[in-house]
Amino acid sequence: MAAEISIPESYKTSAESEIRVTNYPESATQSVTPIIIATLNRPSKLNAITGRMITDLITLFETVTVDDRVKAVIVTGAGKAFSAGIDLSMDTSKLKDEATGQMRDPGGTLALAMFNCSKPVIVAYNGLSVGIGMTSTLAAAIRIAPRTGAEFGFPFARIGLTMESCSSFFLPRMVGYSNATYLLTTGKRYPADSSVLNGVFAELVDTPKDVLPRAIALAEDIITNVSPMAAYLNRQLIWRNAGSAEGAHLVDSPLLYDMFAGSDHLAFKSSFFNKRKPEFNATLSKDAPRTYPWWKALSVGVLPKARVEAKDNSKL
Repeated sequence: MAAEISIPESYKTSAESEIRVTNYPESATQSVTPIIIATLNRPSKLNAITGRMITDLITLFETVTVDDRVKAVIVTGAGKAFSAGIDLSMDTSKLKDEATGQMRDPGGTLALAMFNCSKPVIVAYNGLSVGIGMTSTLAAAIRIAPRTGAEFGFPFARIGLTMESCSSFFLPRMVGYSNATYLLTTGKRYPADSSVLNGVFAELVDTPKDVLPRAIALAEDIITNVSPMAAYLNRQLIWRNAGSAEGAHLVDSPLLYDMFAGSDHLAFKSSFFNKRKPEFNATLSKDAPRTYPWWKALSVGVLPKARVEAKDNSKL
């Protein structure tokens, strides 16, 4: 049974929170803006990831999935780094004592929450990103990085660990098996425009200070011109493909036919012939195609659903 979650009046958190959530723009008068920004906020520790940060991000992604007020989420970092990876001061020595069937690495749970989020997640790497800072964000819809002033890596072999955050699924599909094994075997850091990282970043900008403005501009374009439901379904079609051209045809066709009759496509057609911008209002909870979801999901936990009433609180 799906777990119920409460939709908060506002997502804003205090300036001291390890995950600082703000509206964009911050001066907006409404309690929730279509674009919200989640900032990894431990600059003195290069935004090393803690368990609390993972929990807060998971809650955020699961909540905005069922909150129609939010249209896009940007994730960035405070200070000169995006994330130096997991906080090594945490004691992980007892994790091996859990029952094997109950083991769920927190980064993987975070990656799945990001992956299953119905709103596009744009990662704006403002600086160095390694380890879980990279692996968990491979599940985002879009990643933007600077050409200079930052390096990126998967250092697991250099610290005696294996990859996590579902990255054994995402990374080779982005960079290819040769580059993936190179990145993981060397464990080194590379600039964003390195050939071995080709496929990880959708856009490169000149410097770290250019990353967040570009992410905001991209989010504004998406929420203005894109059907949120269609964009989400297209992302899922890419990742949850049937494995063959014929299988894709059998999955694509019923989805497409329902979308032809859906409110967002009809809104586009009306706006096209009347020479005005369309308004896309379809939601997965009310307007999903009949064959969605077309995949058989493996159970790794519980999925959220919205409560009818909104909870009046200012923090997650």
